[in-house]
Formats: sequence, structure tokens, C-alpha cells
Amino acid sequence: MRPVRKITSDEENLREVEIGKNMVTFKRDPVEPEPVGTIILTAFRITGYDKDCDGSLMARLEHIDLRGRTTGWKVKNVGIRPDSDIVVSDDELKELCECQD
Repeated sequence: MRPVRKITSDEENLREVEIGKNMVTFKRDPVEPEPVGTIILTAFRITGYDKDCDGSLMARLEHIDLRGRTTGWKVKNVGIRPDSDIVVSDDELKELCECQD
């Protein structure tokens, strides 16, 4: 397991482009960070549960970065299951983060 590959400015051909008189924007070429078909896992923290119509519980989640900081993306009514989801501790998440530095 490893973080998604970082894309460099050189790979993207990052450049300034004039879009009008005294107006400049940045353009870049699209570069896939990982090949199509790659499996990724993205981290969410459970913030609570709500009852579904059949009485089972559906999770409320917030997306977090590898340092455990929220990104602002929140989802609700998500079923969590042992055959599709993986649980990690804060320490395990921090260990993965250390390989980025």
C-alpha cells in the first residue's frame, strides 16, 4: 500500500497562457496519476449513524486526508460492510502518511 503518485509540473507541462489583454491563466496537460483499473482506497471517518427504513444503521462519513484532517467532503446514508470496507487505526493511517514525507 502506498500513496497516489505525485505528478510534477514538468510532467503536466505547466505553463502560463495569455487569455486576454493583461490576463493570464495556467494550463496543464492531463496526466493520469495512476493507470486506469488501479484500485484506490480513500479515507473517511465515521461521524455518526442514522436509521435506515428497515431499522439498520447507515453511516455518516467525512473524508479525511492521510494526516486525519477533514477535507470538507461529507456523505451520509452509506452502508459499511465487512466484505468491502477496511478499518484502520489512527496510528496505521499516520504510518501510511510517513511514507509521503
